[in-house]
Amino acid sequence: MKKTVIITLLSLSMFSCKKFLAERSQTDVIPETTKDFGQLLFTAGYPSVTLMQPYITLMDDDIQCYNGQPLSGQQSDVTSNAGAFQWQPDFIDVCKSAGSPDGQNFNSWKNYYQLILGTNVALQYLDNSKGSTTEKEIYKGEAYTLRAFYHFMLVNLYAKPYNDVSSTPDKSPGIPIRLSADLSEKMLSRNTVKEVYDQITKDLDSAMYFLDKTKPDQLSYRISHIAAHFLASRVYLYMEQWDKAIAQADYVLMYHPQLMNLNNWGGYGDPVEKPIIGPKNVETIWHYGTTLETSPTGTGTAYDVSHDLANCFEESDLRNIIFFSIIPDFAKPFNACDYGQMKFNIDLFQGKPALGCSWRSAEVYLNRAEAYIQKYRLKGDASAAQEALKSLNQLRANRIDKSSFTPWTIQPADSLLTMCRTERRRELFAEGGHRWFDLRRYGMPAIKHVFAGTMNTSSVYELPARDPQYVLPIPNEVLLRNPTIIQNPQRGGQRLPN
Repeated sequence: MKKTVIITLLSLSMFSCKKFLAERSQTDVIPETTKDFGQLLFTAGYPSVTLMQPYITLMDDDIQCYNGQPLSGQQSDVTSNAGAFQWQPDFIDVCKSAGSPDGQNFNSWKNYYQLILGTNVALQYLDNSKGSTTEKEIYKGEAYTLRAFYHFMLVNLYAKPYNDVSSTPDKSPGIPIRLSADLSEKMLSRNTVKEVYDQITKDLDSAMYFLDKTKPDQLSYRISHIAAHFLASRVYLYMEQWDKAIAQADYVLMYHPQLMNLNNWGGYGDPVEKPIIGPKNVETIWHYGTTLETSPTGTGTAYDVSHDLANCFEESDLRNIIFFSIIPDFAKPFNACDYGQMKFNIDLFQGKPALGCSWRSAEVYLNRAEAYIQKYRLKGDASAAQEALKSLNQLRANRIDKSSFTPWTIQPADSLLTMCRTERRRELFAEGGHRWFDLRRYGMPAIKHVFAGTMNTSSVYELPARDPQYVLPIPNEVLLRNPTIIQNPQRGGQRLPN
């Protein structure tokens, strides 16, 4: 048992064990107290500098390629991650070959399972540690939430959506479920999508059970009882279990209903002093990661907000000037993009990347609204539509110029769903892979990307409706290490422009 722990701890190379391991003989190097395992969980099970899926920023329809070559180094920004923007089936290798400094971070499979291992170590040994029952339960609640989150992200990257019309989740191959810290040679095969979601909801039930007991007043960089219910609202939305999604959203909003009012923002975006992401924002329930997660090489200089995204905002929508901005002509020698996102503080002079990911209460209003609209569609229940409008109008009242704000009123169900989905796009762009995952569960529509290879040439790449690339290829190094893993279907050869 001790040997297993030692090997496990040493394998978690993203952190230092010195802070909490006693200096004993090699066979006795093992954490003992509950606080030790809490520290282990924070350093090995929480995402910090580990990047999960930065390439997703380049794959949806909220991004556009711009090429003005104003500076000598900008051409490399265009080409280094072009493989992801073009949806190449071997985009990891293509980006590495093009000199992308991000290529080593594109193996989401490895990165997520490494974090899952950190949560499993804590869960496997917390009960026998020296500490209070309350401490153990809080850390277990955090670990169960994180493990659910990581499996959820993996299954949405490497498997078909739960609601895929071409298959049922009990027949569709998902990803391996990893519940042990044992590093034996046993190779895990792929569980079905349903089995993965069943485990995710089981972990969330455990997380909520432990965290709801004491409702610890966590700092925003630690998982709280609110964060566990937050994730549950998202998971049940993806599973189309509308009542459960609503119930979880209601729990979150009972404890954290705050929304930032852009009418009080000062009329412009300020990602340094008033960031949308991070602890300085009243909406933040949990924050993690860095801007590198949402800003791979090329974003901000060669890739940024698309015209398609910018055009879906109403003129009176204050997100027009606070969530993103128009790049002025005098800045074009340094930035070829027409628009620049303002959600994240990308301050290159601060010495380290700023925070890049947050779970925000705004999403919960949108989850709740969408679930109620679906109930409205299914049963024609006008009261469900009114509940949806209640959430949407509350969010929009904090986003639209108060002199122009007019509450939305009841519409046919399909129209109201379209309005809600567009509002979700406006609110959550460039955050956490939302748009990519939403497009998948909306039925995987066709997308076109115009690749500006040079100042004077461009080519159009298309991701057809239901293209195999909506389910990402499992990285080759994973397949080499575990031959029992079956690769996802992929198009043959390179994707060529139209």
